[in-house]
Amino acid sequence: MTASASNRKAPSAIDALGEAISHMREKLFPFNFVGWITLGFVSLLESCGSGSGGGGLQNRMGRPGSIEDPTRLAESAFAWIAAHMIIFVSALMAVMILSLLFMWLRSRTIFVYIDDVASGRFDLVRPWGEHGAHADSFFILSLIVQGASFILLVLIIGLGGFFVLWARASEWGAGALLMGVLPIAFVFVLAILAAAVLNMVLRDFVAPLQISRNVGAREAGSVFLSMFSQSPGLLIGYALLKLAVSIAVGIMVAIACVLTCCIGVLPLIHQTLFQPIYYAERAWSLKLLAQMGEDVFSKVMPPPPSPPPYDHPSEALTGPIDLSAIDFETPPQG
Repeated sequence: MTASASNRKAPSAIDALGEAISHMREKLFPFNFVGWITLGFVSLLESCGSGSGGGGLQNRMGRPGSIEDPTRLAESAFAWIAAHMIIFVSALMAVMILSLLFMWLRSRTIFVYIDDVASGRFDLVRPWGEHGAHADSFFILSLIVQGASFILLVLIIGLGGFFVLWARASEWGAGALLMGVLPIAFVFVLAILAAAVLNMVLRDFVAPLQISRNVGAREAGSVFLSMFSQSPGLLIGYALLKLAVSIAVGIMVAIACVLTCCIGVLPLIHQTLFQPIYYAERAWSLKLLAQMGEDVFSKVMPPPPSPPPYDHPSEALTGPIDLSAIDFETPPQG
């Protein structure tokens, strides 16, 4: 083992966070209005397809303490679908197409944002095309992972719905019904957490590893699994620390949005106004990977300018050139 290797600090998620904040200060300040707007637009596009919106639940209240029979609600829903099958299928296809479009757009902008943060530039078009092959490979892997997660969640919801209908038909009491639903709800929460962790792994590690190793998403996923087997505590600690930081930052951002009369809630304004937070968050996993030997920063930095053919500007040829000794009429020999 060399002296430099023995003196190298062990990778640390906390140190990586500090390095990410320092990187953010160096690249975002002094303030560049056009640059911040560009990064805000890129991070806004990256957030498309990263999660699903939550829907509200409506309970039709009849007499005090009574809720409409869920069996009758299910029968009404199936009857409506059967009577409006064309509308239902068309709406379902439109949602699927839009979801695929948002996932593809997010895959592209993930690599654009990585490039901009790692290189300190404010580009959109160049990294969009430069990392296109990596983004397409990432899109396919994300589609497989999120599709499997969606199917699992639908199966759990279907199982829970079937159990509720069966319990109601068997005239179970409210307490027994609740005790039966709790395990299914617990499994559903675990499935959501697993899907969120997989999404974080793809964004924070697989995509940067594609750039670092210049490989496809499947190969980068294998590299991450190898890294995880070698340092499970480090990566699990990173995930837990990121969860804690995200909760704290989320509370601060919510307070700031309220203090700005909810102007900060508007998507592009929000992404631009809080760009230092998103910038440092994006650089966090990149700095951690750099500590582990996968330096994305050096891969995307622009090449240094070529040195001039002279050591000092005074040595440049600025005077007239004598062409009288050159014979332009005799063709070259050989």
